[in-house]
Amino acid sequence: MILYFDVVLIINLIMNYVILYLVALILNKEKVYYRLFLGAMLGCIFLIGMVYPKFAFLTKLPSKIILSIAMVFLSFSTKNIRDFLKTISFLYIISFMMGGGVLAFFFLLNLKESSLIDTIIFNSISVPWWILLISAFTVFVFLKYIWPIIYRILAKDALLVLITIVLDEKTTEVTALIDTGNDLFDPISNYPVIIVELNAVKSIFSMDLDVMFEEGIEGNLEAISKLAANSKWANRFRAIPFESIGRNKGLMLGFKPDSVTIKYNKKILTTKDAIIGIYQKTLSQEGTYRALLNPVLIN
Repeated sequence: MILYFDVVLIINLIMNYVILYLVALILNKEKVYYRLFLGAMLGCIFLIGMVYPKFAFLTKLPSKIILSIAMVFLSFSTKNIRDFLKTISFLYIISFMMGGGVLAFFFLLNLKESSLIDTIIFNSISVPWWILLISAFTVFVFLKYIWPIIYRILAKDALLVLITIVLDEKTTEVTALIDTGNDLFDPISNYPVIIVELNAVKSIFSMDLDVMFEEGIEGNLEAISKLAANSKWANRFRAIPFESIGRNKGLMLGFKPDSVTIKYNKKILTTKDAIIGIYQKTLSQEGTYRALLNPVLIN
């Protein structure tokens, strides 16, 4: 069989990019796509050792560990050693999941080594190229869409925290769910967004602002702009873009509070670097929580 290096490179590049993207997704890290791409490219350097024998040391374990460390530094901004260790740990965990997915599909489909015609090299292992892509797609769907649902169901009570929102010396307390699916950031300040039910915070609003938040931003952008311009809150208003299932794009109206205090794991965390996004409907049918907390705020 003739094995084309460009095909091997493309497949490994795709796999590395998916792994790095999933690390950013799970840890709620900022996704700088060109950095993820460069990190994925760096992870393909070991392939040189498979083509040129004098660079065979690149395929050895110590070289791969060094490459993985370099991939993390190139792809992400790590705050400290703890953040780095957590990031590289998830890089390995997701890589193992991807490898486990390959083996699972291999045995599930009852493939035999002699039947592997269109094979390709992935981390020195010869497997069908399409199994690699299926495995990557399956892990991506599981971690992005299925795991947040399972995580929320299994650990709902453990994920509930009490937050206190302060605005113009008025305060309100809201029970929030730490939501791994909430990766919203304010495009202006890059502060993480806490999604809160309108009825949970309307007590700190004036009457005109209450009406404005009740109607929402879509279809009322001009009226809201005029109201905001004449309000002392002019520099607090935010229009936050978001995506959700069944809806490609939307805008959520929000504001910057004076501070947010979070009671979590027997600790009290206070920050001014947060945005409150207003949700006009109910978040929990059972009334268990009334806000969705971006996990970045407790990391």
